Amino acid sequence: MGRKPNLNPNEEGRIESEEYGPLPGLDYQFFEYMQEGVTVYELMRDEAGEIVDLVITYANLAAYRQRKSLKKGLIGKSIIELYGSEAVSIDLKKANEVVTTGRGTEYDTYFAPVNKYFSVTAFSPKEDVYITLATDITKQRKAEEEMQIERQKLMDIIEFLPDATFVIDENKRVIAWNKAIEEMTGTLKEDILGKGEYAYSIPFYGEKRPILIDLIFLSEKEMEDKYAYVKREGKTLFAEVFVSNLFGGKGAYVSVKASPLCDRDGNLVGSIETVRDITELRKELCPK
Repeated sequence: MGRKPNLNPNEEGRIESEEYGPLPGLDYQFFEYMQEGVTVYELMRDEAGEIVDLVITYANLAAYRQRKSLKKGLIGKSIIELYGSEAVSIDLKKANEVVTTGRGTEYDTYFAPVNKYFSVTAFSPKEDVYITLATDITKQRKAEEEMQIERQKLMDIIEFLPDATFVIDENKRVIAWNKAIEEMTGTLKEDILGKGEYAYSIPFYGEKRPILIDLIFLSEKEMEDKYAYVKREGKTLFAEVFVSNLFGGKGAYVSVKASPLCDRDGNLVGSIETVRDITELRKELCPK
């Protein structure tokens, strides 16, 4: 855009350029070199005193770069004129909140005119002056959306697995409980999703206690004390156990597999456990 500020060393707190004139009263030199997009506005009010528009009196280099796809100037224009009333409705609402309460605020917003997400800090340092500091968080937000899509795909796969399966997050809260485990335990997903503190052990043992999914990082001896058969392959555990509470109290011998779930950086974000009914197989292998 060819916008080059001309800092005037003879007048403290003032900045000049070919696009905007002297702006007294605030340290605009400090704003000019901030990484956040800094925009200063004059408040436009209706007869009732409500802020109905904001006129841009200053925008630093970062703010221009954040809006460069608009291919138009900013100084002296109102945000409704630039972006349309619908696109700035949240910004005007926040401006009224800040000026009315006298307290700054932080909020995230999607800004449709440039197809970007911003994290915004807003405050009013003096009467009829409103300032926003905007950080472009588009990459982070899109990464979160992509992760959420992938997570939903995983949940859909888990839901229709033939083996009884559940998943807990890093805080040991249940985040998936599929149809097969509903049938095995009699516990519906709506009654257990979001619950922690070993709630997932109650459908199996009638009490809150650690189960295989909790023992991933324990020693072989500690696991052997709780299971007749246990095997470790890497960080994945395998065990066999008789659980009397399953299938409405009929009980069943089950083969259990528990594995940690890690993110792309190798951080533990949860665990998954699958439970397979092997009662008939045990009867065949060990007839009375």
